[in-house]
Amino acid sequence: MLLDRNKYTESGYIGEELIGDADQQLDQRCLAVQQSIKDKDFSSYEATLAAYHVSDAQYKLFVGKSAIKNIFISYSGSTLPVNKKDFLEIYENMLLTYFVSPSARVKSIVKELEKEANEAI
Repeated sequence: MLLDRNKYTESGYIGEELIGDADQQLDQRCLAVQQSIKDKDFSSYEATLAAYHVSDAQYKLFVGKSAIKNIFISYSGSTLPVNKKDFLEIYENMLLTYFVSPSARVKSIVKELEKEANEAI
């Protein structure tokens, strides 16, 4: 991947190709966190994050992006985004499945999702 020549020297290009950019490195560390959690390599979630220098917010963002990608693949067979209405309806069902007895806050979120999905038609 070529970068803007105004920002980097030739060694910067080589480093970019060999190591990847910061986002790619973070994704790789998050993948390692995910595998370590699965394998129970560390005593706690926090210890796993610390071992890979990943914050809770960074890991949750990674999990969210992965979940969205999996939703697209499951629904349409592609990583391309599904239409907004379908996505919102899927997300609504995820919330209602996870929260068997939804709180007032979850019900409010579901209501807003329904409103947004209906506007997407």
